[in-house]
Amino acid sequence: MPHVIRAGAADLTAAWRDLPRGPWRWGTAVARVEGCYLGAGAVSLLVAGVVIEFGRPIHPIVVVTRGAGGTTAAHLWSVVAVERTDGVKRFLAQVAHELTGFGAGEVVTTNIPDLLP
Repeated sequence: MPHVIRAGAADLTAAWRDLPRGPWRWGTAVARVEGCYLGAGAVSLLVAGVVIEFGRPIHPIVVVTRGAGGTTAAHLWSVVAVERTDGVKRFLAQVAHELTGFGAGEVVTTNIPDLLP
């Protein structure tokens, strides 16, 4: 599963209100955030997006959570089966990158290092 874990605890309430919506372009793919949904207690955030790739829309949902040791994790929500194309992984990486504006720090671990902005 593609994921990005950053040092530092992002302010998910602020991200829910002010996360950049895009659009972002990578080659022939384009993506944007369709909506953000804050979980109870502000400990998780769902970021729904649309990625247009190969001439069709793909609708990934990124789950952002605060982890142990003061980290912030972003990964694809496993409840929604979505094709893990390059554009979808780049959308995940972009959302994880945007979290730096809300207190998340440097990347601690990821399995998509070449897709990070």
